[in-house]
Amino acid sequence: MEPPVPPFLLLLALLAASGLTRAQVETPLLDLSGVLPSLSRPANHSLIFHAVMFDAGSTGTRIHVYTFIQKQLPVLDNEMFHSIKPGLSAYADSPEMVTVTLLLKVARRAVPRLDWKRTPLVLRATAGLRLLPAEKAQTLLDQVQHVFDESPFLVPDGSVSIMDGTNEGILAWISLNFLTGHLNANAKKTVGILDLGGGSTQITFLPKLKKTVEKAPVADYVARFDFFNSTFELYSHSYLGNGIMAARLATLGAVGAEGTVLNADLRVFCHRCGHAGYKLCYQEVLKVVKGIIHQPYELKDSNVFFAFSYYFDRAVDAGLIDGVQGGMLQVRDFKKRAKEVCNKTTRYLPVSPFLCMDLTYIACLLKDGFGFKDGAMLQLTKKVNNVEASWALGAMLDHFHNLKLH
Repeated sequence: MEPPVPPFLLLLALLAASGLTRAQVETPLLDLSGVLPSLSRPANHSLIFHAVMFDAGSTGTRIHVYTFIQKQLPVLDNEMFHSIKPGLSAYADSPEMVTVTLLLKVARRAVPRLDWKRTPLVLRATAGLRLLPAEKAQTLLDQVQHVFDESPFLVPDGSVSIMDGTNEGILAWISLNFLTGHLNANAKKTVGILDLGGGSTQITFLPKLKKTVEKAPVADYVARFDFFNSTFELYSHSYLGNGIMAARLATLGAVGAEGTVLNADLRVFCHRCGHAGYKLCYQEVLKVVKGIIHQPYELKDSNVFFAFSYYFDRAVDAGLIDGVQGGMLQVRDFKKRAKEVCNKTTRYLPVSPFLCMDLTYIACLLKDGFGFKDGAMLQLTKKVNNVEASWALGAMLDHFHNLKLH
């Protein structure tokens, strides 16, 4: 059975049908006409709307405060972003200690007091909570719900939940393609996305060859939806347990009954990994990838992939890209720097005892996992048009549409 068409895709189809780019209309980023709540105000009066999305990841919780301005049409004006560590899953045994309250203070500062009551709060948890026992995960969600309910913001039903891994990839693909202008009627190409979190990793792209879909292992690797009177198929999959932190644990075999990180053992292992050199380290991390990560039939060079989250962070740590501007890298660049760090042939001083292992894992994941060629180009980015590269914007659009706030 084909998965249902996500409402946000229908919404974006309507938006993209106009074919307008940012160069064609002097409005920032995103047209949300009919999605945000409308109020009875005089013509030509600027209306400002806000929305708050919490990304509850495995290693931290991030807040995105979006500001929309309605002149003739609502547009996304800017985003305020802040993050804290650790993630919600770290409070599995003490849910009353969750730190969402701290981020709510950020929302209070970013959103004017008069707008609090009509500003929705949404939290979507990812791999950190998906890896927890269901009962503990639900207790954490209930605690967040309680904190939200006590806040002065709008808290509709369904505002706190765990997000499916595949949706995480699809929403990130929607966000990145929208922000890069690839979801309008004139766009002939799209960009793929590679997201590397702490607990899971996602790959999503629009295939050019039918065999890519036909050779997908199972049906849930493919998301189908109607767009411009045609059926489009995204190749998308989320690998739970193959995020960078989970991969460290899996390589070591140091996972407790509830995913407890054994930091001391990890440091010893990574120290040995560095002394053993790149080759032996690669053999160890390959065990976490081989037979688990499916290689899509096509990963053509014409498909530009945006890589973010820990791909970006580790590239910065390794001195491969600028921490603000990001940059283009080839897959072989991760491999080369991993060799230099692990074999201690670089003058660059590692900022983390895990850098050798993490870079080796990324190189292995990209090449022996997904099957990218050494020369494949990746766009490493943290922000696109001053908006965080993540699934959060797509998720916010989806939530607005489901709320039917017209």
